[in-house]
Order: sequence, then C-alpha cells, then structure tokens
Amino acid sequence: MEQTEAKEIYQMGVEALNDCDYRMAVAYFQNAAKMNYKPAIAALEKLILEGKYKNVQSKQTLSSNTESKELFEKGVDYYNGRNNTKIDYVKAFECFLSSSIDGYASAMNWLGYCYEYGKGTKKNLDSAFGWYEKAANANVANAIYHLGRLYYDGKGVQQDYNKAFGLFKKACDLRESLAYEYLADCYCYGQGTKINYEKALQFYLKVEPRGVIEYQIGCIYARGLSTGSDYPKAAEHFQKGVDFGHAPSMNSLGVLYYNGEGVQKDYNKAFELFKKASDLGYTTAHGWLADCYFYGQGTKINYEKALQFYLKVKPRGVIEYKIGYIYARCLSTGSDYPKAAEHFQKGVDFGNTKSMIDLGILYYEGKGIQQDYYKAFELFKKASDLENKTAYAWLAECYYYGNGTKKDYQKALQLYLKGNLYGYTQRQIGRIYESGQDVKKNLTEALNWYKKANESGKDCKADIERINNLLNKKPENKSIDKTKVETKANSNKPIKAYEGDKPYIFVSYSHTDSKVVKEVLQMLINQGYRIWFDEGIRAGSSWTENLMNHIKNASHFIFFLSRHSINSKYCLKELRFADRRNKIIIPICIENVNVSDEIDFLLGEVQMLFKNSLEKEEFMEKFNSSNHIEICSR
Repeated sequence: MEQTEAKEIYQMGVEALNDCDYRMAVAYFQNAAKMNYKPAIAALEKLILEGKYKNVQSKQTLSSNTESKELFEKGVDYYNGRNNTKIDYVKAFECFLSSSIDGYASAMNWLGYCYEYGKGTKKNLDSAFGWYEKAANANVANAIYHLGRLYYDGKGVQQDYNKAFGLFKKACDLRESLAYEYLADCYCYGQGTKINYEKALQFYLKVEPRGVIEYQIGCIYARGLSTGSDYPKAAEHFQKGVDFGHAPSMNSLGVLYYNGEGVQKDYNKAFELFKKASDLGYTTAHGWLADCYFYGQGTKINYEKALQFYLKVKPRGVIEYKIGYIYARCLSTGSDYPKAAEHFQKGVDFGNTKSMIDLGILYYEGKGIQQDYYKAFELFKKASDLENKTAYAWLAECYYYGNGTKKDYQKALQLYLKGNLYGYTQRQIGRIYESGQDVKKNLTEALNWYKKANESGKDCKADIERINNLLNKKPENKSIDKTKVETKANSNKPIKAYEGDKPYIFVSYSHTDSKVVKEVLQMLINQGYRIWFDEGIRAGSSWTENLMNHIKNASHFIFFLSRHSINSKYCLKELRFADRRNKIIIPICIENVNVSDEIDFLLGEVQMLFKNSLEKEEFMEKFNSSNHIEICSR
C-alpha cells in the first residue's frame, strides 16, 4: 500500500520536473524516497549530480540529521561487516545513497567508491566522479584524494596531472595519509609540478611502509637524487623492500652487493637476490642473473644459462652483443655464427660499438655470412669513429692488407698506434717501419717495436735477429760474379725441400709448370737459398695443414705466374694466405698472362721478375736484390 502511495507521489514529482519546477519535484521525490521508493531515490541522485538540487552545505557536517548519519554508519557496517553485520554491498550502497541524498558528505565519498569499483551497484565512473566531487567540495579529505586519483589515472575523466597534484596537496594538508604516496610520485616524476626529490623523499617517508615505497626511498638515496648518494641508507631501505617480497628491491639490493656500494661486495648474495627477483618474473633481474652466469660471479660460468636469461631481457645493444658473443664463441655444442651475426646486427641497430666490431669480424672472416671486406671495413670504421680501441686495430688491418679499402700503411700505422697495443699489433708496427712504405723507413724504430712484441708474447726473434744484422753490418755488395754463378750453375745441387729452423722461401706454383719451375729452383738452390715446395710433404701427413704451416714459417713467398697458376684455386689460396700472413712476396712470371684484379691487388707494387726476358745472371742479380732475401741463404 505504501509503495503505491510512493509511486503516486513520485509521478507528481515527474510532472513537476517536466514543468521545470525543480523545487516541487525535489519535494515530491524526497517524500517518495522516504518510503524507500527506488525510482524516486534515483531521480534525486540524478538531480544532485546534475547540480539541480543542492543538498550539500559548505562544511562536512552537512546534515545534523541523525537519521542520515545513522544511515551512513549502517552502510559502513554492511560494507565492512562491522558490528556483527554480515557484509552486504547492495544494502551498503542503498544506505550510502539515501544518506548522500540527505546531504551527508562522508556518505557521498563512500557512494563514489561503490560506483568506481561496482560494489553493490553497476560500475559507473561518471557517477563515481560526481559523488567524489560533491564530497570533495565539502572538504572530505579522502574524497579529495580519490578525486585526485581519478585525474591522475585519467579514470572517468581526462587525465590532468596539474589538477591531480593540487588535489593531492590539499588532501595531504588535511592529513589524508593515502595521498602522501601520490604526492611523492608527483614530485618524483615531475607530474603536475617540478621534480623535487627532497619533497618526494619527505612524503615517501610518511607513507605506511611497504615494498614499493621502500624501493622508491632506496632509489632516491642510491642515485643521489636528494642530497648525494647514500648507499648505506639505500641498502637499508632496499632490504626492507626485500622483506616485503618486492622483486625490484631484491634486484636493486643485488646490484649494491654486486658493485660493493653501501655494503661489502658479495657476488654470492648478489646472485641469490637476482635469482629470487628473476624467479618472480622481474625482467631487469634476468639481465643481472645472466651476467652472473656469463662472468661466473656468485656461481659457476654457465653460458647456456646466461643465454637463456639474456634472451628474456628487453632487447638493447649490450644484451644483443652478449647473446651474439655466446653464439659465436661459448656454446658447448659449438659456434652458431649465423645466429651470432643476427644478434650482432641487432646490437649494431642499437648503436652498440662491440656489436659493430664483432659483426665486422664475421664479415671479415666470412663466418656465418658471406665474406665481405667492404662491409667489415664500414663496420670497423663506424666503431672507430666512436673511439673504440679494438676497432682501431681492425681498421688498421684493413688498411694494412687493403681489405675493403686501398692499402695505406700510413693510416694503418696511425690506427695501430691508437688502438690496444699487444704482441700482434706491435709486430705490425715494426713491419711498417721496416718496410718504409708510405712512411719513412726506420730500422731502429722497427727493432724497438719487434722487441715490444716479443716481450708481449709474440715470437719476433727472427725479426729482431734480421734487423740487428742489418743495423750491425755494412750493406752487402749484391752484384753477381758471373764466373761464380756459372761455376755454381755447373755444379747443380739436388733439388730438395728445406726442413729446418732457419728462414726459407716458400714456393707456390702449378704442377703443370714443374719443368720450368724446377729450372729456377735449381738456380736458387745453387746460389745457396733454402727453398720449400710441396715435394717436402711427408707421406701420411695432412696436405693442407703442411702447406699452411710452411707458409706461416717461411720468411719469403715465391709465386710463379702462368696461365695455369692464376687459374688454380690452390695457388690462389696459398697467395691469399701468404698475403694475410704478411710474407715478403716475390712474383716470378714464367709466361705472359693477364692477371685478375685480385691477383694484381695481392701482389701490389712488388717488382715482378720476368724469367723469360732475363739472362740467368741478370735474373739472379734482380732476385738477390729482393727485400731481405739474404736471410734465406746464410
């Protein structure tokens, strides 16, 4: 019967509303609402939120109506299960709504919360914002905080850090503790105000301790954002964060142990913390844990596990480099150069210098990708422009051998001197000073660098001996006594490949030219030169390995040019290998041929001996004038 009467009163309110008589409409709706007629309650709520019914005074004690306060308290009982009341969000919502309509501001704040999270009613962010705003206007501190939060998150309203900051500050002034963290965040990240780490720290320290708060405090102390780095305090707060089970705190405390900042350096503790944070899915910890496995810090070296965790980290230059490095050098199953190249390229795309160098090396050596000296040169140049010392050495190699660019010993020398100096590069510097190509010849300086290389572990004893002999003896008269030549020529010595420790000449030729080649070899052996050619390979030994070793150990390299040799892949391999090993190359042409650009490039500006156009005496005279050839006949 009461609901029928309430409905009739409600309808009269609707008619008054249609006539724009808001005063009468509100009166009818209020009477119907007192009979708990829900459409009337909803109508009143709508009028309030639209600002057509002002039920709120300027103070929080908006209504001295005992009934409204009791309704609010009853709603809190239903919401929290307080005072032996069973939790019932629907009844709580109804109590908050009735109390709010009657003008009780605290109820409006709770009503906004119910609408925001869908407690006892459908989720409605517009209504949540409206009720929070009503309560905030009545100076309810918690409502001011909630309204600021909606602006901060852009929840149900356009995101506005300036408004959020103002509201958080006002709530903090009213000692609303929940607002301290948000205000600290605003100061920390410069949201709605200028960055101010001192104030951020001030408000973080007021917040009830928990993991993320201790982490934020620790970060400010660790990074010196407030008054300079204070690692002991940072460690203290990170430890508190760890005690709360906060993964970022675990990782950050691990970093302090890893670096020995604010705590005694302890790789074992660092490893444990990184592992714990990684197990919780914290991606930053994956990278640190991978480093521990990679370098064997706090655990045994395990490249497979390092790779596993590096692959979980957000891609960036140094991570891609380390992944590539493992694929190239460290897998127990062997190198995977294609994958290494793939990750080095990603590192290059991030601008990582080490990735540029290692990808350049793969191009230079043709590992995992097509050999390309030009791409290698470009990568070494790019890394060199970033002032990487390792890149200087590789770029010097390119200039020294003319790989990917023109030979330029002067540039090679400059770059070797700028780069990391170790045995090999020190020897190369000595070679350049000894050769006098593109730079002034300086045997004393060459000797100095050969000695340094030898001290660094590069065997340069033969080089040191050669230079000492040149410096301590007068230049030999290399003119040929024809009678002596004829005498020696008439007393042929056996053509036999030299085996020994003294400097000798490696001979590269096509077997099709054996007859002509052996005539020349006979002349050289008769003159006392030590010669090695492929008839010196012992039965049962590796052909390729023997050739490589004898080229490595030779001081000079003769290349017989003919149509057969320039089309022989074996002869070309030997020539390339000798060039890479920086052997003194002596080209002897035994028939007129048009050489390829590559052979022309490899032979460079070395003077060619034309066997068929020279008399024996003249041929030997020119041969005897070859660079340092005398060391092969003593």
